[in-house]
Amino acid sequence: MYKSTTLQHNLERLDLRYAEKIDLNSFESYQKLQIILIEERDQSFYLKEATKANVTAFLCFGFESYCFFNLGINGKRCPSKCNCGFIKSSPYELIINCNQQGILEIPELPIPIIGTAHLYFEGNGLVQLPKTLSDGYDNLQELHLANNKITSIEINQLPTNLRWLDIRNNSITSLNSNVAEFLLSRKDKFTLLQSGIYWKCNCNNTDLLNYLNLLKKQVNLEYQNKVVDNSVHFYHLKGPCPDPCTCCVNRSKVTEEFIINCTRKDLKTVPILPINIIGRSSLILDDNLIETLSTSSLRSSTLGELHLKNNSITRLHLEQLPSNLRVLDIRQNNLTGLDDDVTLFILKLSKFYVSENSWLCSCKSYTFLGHLKKHFLTEHQAALRHCSGQDYCPNQCTCCKEVESYRFIINCSNLGLMEIPSKLPITGNATLLFENNKLQSLKETSKIYGFNELKELHLRYNNITNIEKLPANIQFLDLRNNSLKTLGENLIEFLIHKSSISNLTIFISGNKWICQCKEIDFFRLAKDLVKNIKDLCKTECQDHRLLVSLEEKDLCAEKIPVYVIYFTSFILLNCLLSFLQCFWKSIVMWLYEKRLFLRLTTRLEKGTETKYDCFLAYCHKDLHFLSEYVEKLEKGRNQLRLCFYERDWLAGEPIPDCICHSVENSKCTVILMTKNFLKSAWGRLEFRLALHATSKDQHKRLIVIIYPDVEDFTELDGELNSYLKLNTFIKRNAENFWNKLTFALPHRIIEESQELETIDIEP
Repeated sequence: MYKSTTLQHNLERLDLRYAEKIDLNSFESYQKLQIILIEERDQSFYLKEATKANVTAFLCFGFESYCFFNLGINGKRCPSKCNCGFIKSSPYELIINCNQQGILEIPELPIPIIGTAHLYFEGNGLVQLPKTLSDGYDNLQELHLANNKITSIEINQLPTNLRWLDIRNNSITSLNSNVAEFLLSRKDKFTLLQSGIYWKCNCNNTDLLNYLNLLKKQVNLEYQNKVVDNSVHFYHLKGPCPDPCTCCVNRSKVTEEFIINCTRKDLKTVPILPINIIGRSSLILDDNLIETLSTSSLRSSTLGELHLKNNSITRLHLEQLPSNLRVLDIRQNNLTGLDDDVTLFILKLSKFYVSENSWLCSCKSYTFLGHLKKHFLTEHQAALRHCSGQDYCPNQCTCCKEVESYRFIINCSNLGLMEIPSKLPITGNATLLFENNKLQSLKETSKIYGFNELKELHLRYNNITNIEKLPANIQFLDLRNNSLKTLGENLIEFLIHKSSISNLTIFISGNKWICQCKEIDFFRLAKDLVKNIKDLCKTECQDHRLLVSLEEKDLCAEKIPVYVIYFTSFILLNCLLSFLQCFWKSIVMWLYEKRLFLRLTTRLEKGTETKYDCFLAYCHKDLHFLSEYVEKLEKGRNQLRLCFYERDWLAGEPIPDCICHSVENSKCTVILMTKNFLKSAWGRLEFRLALHATSKDQHKRLIVIIYPDVEDFTELDGELNSYLKLNTFIKRNAENFWNKLTFALPHRIIEESQELETIDIEP
């Protein structure tokens, strides 16, 4: 049936390629066999026989290059959804292919008796690896796990003899230190495929960092006869770490910060970064050779920290700094100053380090110098030494040097100071800016150390009223907008002398200069120093006259013309008083008529308040005169309250009583004196009662209006005749009759701003 030489039950290998078919169930010793070699044409037969016989050895069929099997030496069969077989090479390779079968965990695996085992488990739903308790799993040398959902790998999940691990396109972001140490220790005997992984490597995990740096050099690998991109990408960058830097995550209890560390890499330029870096991030470029931050990607980057310690940077511009920056370290560079834009930007940072640079006190970096003085005093003193050889600047003030003019400026402006600092730096070309403060005088300046060395003194917008002494070397003096009225004799002599030996420049406008004869010395100074006083054409006197437009005779006039002025003024004043005396009443009446100065032209009515303003007394035969008085007086703009018998007397009451009540309840009585009135007995009674009331009460008035038909008063008795001869009265046909009458009647107090109905009271 088969060659006897091949049927040896105690052999480890049974070769049935040239034998007839046998029943494996009849040979118990077949269960000890390791490998059974059969013809390809008998594969299906012996597969069934081996299954029936429960042979624990490998059952291999197909002999040219690949043969299938169903059992391992551990008694485990090939997983039901997988394909298992040998690649008959040297050494033998067991392939267990479980790709894309929807398997959620790795099953127990058969163990080959010879050769190596490879597990292909790609495209499944695997979340984690099993522990290495299974002999079949621990025997693996290649583990292909691409396109699963694995989130972490532990050391006890890796087969002991593993030399190939494919974890591409999983959810892993980091490997713990044990796994990283394992990978690093086998770096020359181990291959890791990890493209599609976005690493979050902790900065403390140095083994993983070193291993990822090794992988950066192995970007392209050959896998299954194809070149695979094995680039190392990081989660925060969504791409690779800039070469030659290292990237890692520094975790604290509160925050997680992504660090791009390029320290000591001999870089001359800033590496290109993605615009959007996820989360808080830092770029460390310490100890390199960088001279400028000219990269276009840096300004638009979301970097939070930028460390540039110990480089060769000479200039820094705002467009070179990330807009979201929180921390900036530029220590130990070659910077000499920062412009105002950069300074205002860094003042908003939470941390800023600037020490050990070659700072200069250039006025182009004025704002920065103030910040340097406030927070880095030692650096500020060093900058001052570079500029002036001194390291002192008064408190609150800022000192700087103008490169173009070589002026050393001591800027104490806008600080609300009451006095000039007691000590000033002594330099060859010192300028003190002391504008917009509260300085009131320049006294005891000899006590101010360095004051005499000043060449420029800017004192605009103070409250200076007195100046006793100026610096001996003064060449520029600005006194604009103070409270000066004059200059002392000694100061005037000093300024005249100084202007004769130097190009003295002075500004004096905006003060309260007294332009009078007693201050003629100051006036002469201004005229003599017209070339030195640059704003003389704008300088005004206290009385707002332009100083430049005046002459000495305008300040000190001759005595005779003065006497003439006094005498002329006296004559004019007397004429004015005489005129007012003659026409005072007419003027007052005119003002009252025009409703001007009512508080002055309106009489204050004293006495008790009465029911009526005016009682009209007339003869009943003159009733036709009544309507015009009612129209003009009661309905006119003064709106007086009139009393006359046709309307206001009670019917049935005795006439004498009515007359008495009307006189008593009125402020004045107006008599319409006509011939009819003179002939009327009641008219005479009204006249007597009104006359008696005015003599009894000085606040009541009697106004008599004489009509043209009355030529004399002979028909009146002696008392009434005497009154008319001794008192004034108004003629009805007189010019401006109504104006005179209105002014004589009681006045009602009216505000000038009150608008009244205007009615022309003249006919």
